[in-house]
Amino acid sequence: MTPKSLIDLSHPLTPQTTIYPGDPSFAMHSVCSIPNDGYTVHAVSLGTHTGTHQGQKLHELSLERFVGRAVVVDVRHLAQAKECIQWRDVRENFDRTRGTITSLGPRSEGKIDMVLFWTGWDGWWSEQKYFDHPYFGRDVAEELVEMGVRLMGVDTLSPDETVLVQEGGKERDDAFAMHEVLLGGGCLICENLTNLGELVGGDSEQGEEVWVSLVPLSLHGADGAPVRAYGWTEKIR
Repeated sequence: MTPKSLIDLSHPLTPQTTIYPGDPSFAMHSVCSIPNDGYTVHAVSLGTHTGTHQGQKLHELSLERFVGRAVVVDVRHLAQAKECIQWRDVRENFDRTRGTITSLGPRSEGKIDMVLFWTGWDGWWSEQKYFDHPYFGRDVAEELVEMGVRLMGVDTLSPDETVLVQEGGKERDDAFAMHEVLLGGGCLICENLTNLGELVGGDSEQGEEVWVSLVPLSLHGADGAPVRAYGWTEKIR
């Protein structure tokens, strides 16, 4: 059954697309045109981690890994520039909302294994401040993996801190702790999501739940791929 309304969770790819420091920029130009060739073709150049995307060798995974029920966690009140969000803060937010932490776990147990963190930082997309996003502590990744979460999504450039080394910034020893723990524990990461707030209407108390599709391009041998992400809400069956 087709959902009544789909919510676009991907940023459009344009020359202004925010790129992780050191990654190749997005570019597109015309190769063939109607006046000259009778048809239109464009050439596209981009990195595997461009725009809304997932990392890891994704083509080896089944499509089912990227589609399913999700819990959207509102952490906007914790989102401060270059500040770390710890598990204790996330846990308190779960408890304060609807106790949805109890719904997280393996799909084999009928639970939800996808968590999306809504920081609101997507509002700074294409601006310099987007690089100053909040990030998550190692303990957040450890707890998610322990519970059986298999996909974590964020509306920021990364769940880890982004350091602009070319501008004199220095990376911490555990600069990629979230990536190390999540990917090492079999949990995928989807970055640069947007419009997560539009999914928060999915309220289990009202008989609705959130579903998302985060299917990446099938780029064989690549270390990641862009995603055309979207979500919707459904009545609980």
